[in-house]
Amino acid sequence: MSLLEDFAEYESASRRHGSGSGNVGRVPAAAPSSFPSTRQSEFVASAADALGVDVDGYITTTLDAEDAPIFSLDTVQFQVPNKIISLAVSNDVLVLIIEGAKVLRIKLQEAHNILEVDIPINPASLRACNVFLDPTGRHLLLSTPQGENFYHFEGWDQMKPLAKFKSMEVTAIAWNGTAWLTGKSSTKTVLFGTHDGKIYETELRPGNDAKSKRCDIPAKLVAELPVRERVTGMFMEA
Repeated sequence: MSLLEDFAEYESASRRHGSGSGNVGRVPAAAPSSFPSTRQSEFVASAADALGVDVDGYITTTLDAEDAPIFSLDTVQFQVPNKIISLAVSNDVLVLIIEGAKVLRIKLQEAHNILEVDIPINPASLRACNVFLDPTGRHLLLSTPQGENFYHFEGWDQMKPLAKFKSMEVTAIAWNGTAWLTGKSSTKTVLFGTHDGKIYETELRPGNDAKSKRCDIPAKLVAELPVRERVTGMFMEA
């Protein structure tokens, strides 16, 4: 007989005994038990082990030796050639924006293979920026406090100005989660917020001419906050 069957028999006997004394479900202290104490202890210990709970009722929070940590930090053999202004990580792709108006694009599974990309801007004016990398790690948008915006698609040798995003500082982006499913080189429709409380709709895509000097991707104003507050976070439900 299994431990579970033994326990069920014990419970049934307890109820029968309790009903005869007028206390349903209670077993007098002197009543003999049909469920041996050793088997009961084994059952409790087995159940507690399965649930990750100590016999005294406390949950064990320590990691076993074979359990891997949720995350870890390690140093890497990489010397950044200049001061880091901003960075983003997505889908095993690391993007570093460094002084000198440069972008370092690194696939973390091929860390020895680093792509260096130019930003067509006066290097002295690039002291701060917001950088956004989509969930696929292919689309990169950079926005400066001066309202200059640039777009980069994986494989390009330089970032391209977003001509129709002039005079707006992008401060938050809500990526479209369904873009993963299409397999196409487009973010599908995304929303982005600005420093002055406006929300725009757009779709980032590389286009057919990889050698063009700029991107004419449109941006449509769809909402505006009642106060001119900076949009600090956005999320789109697929």
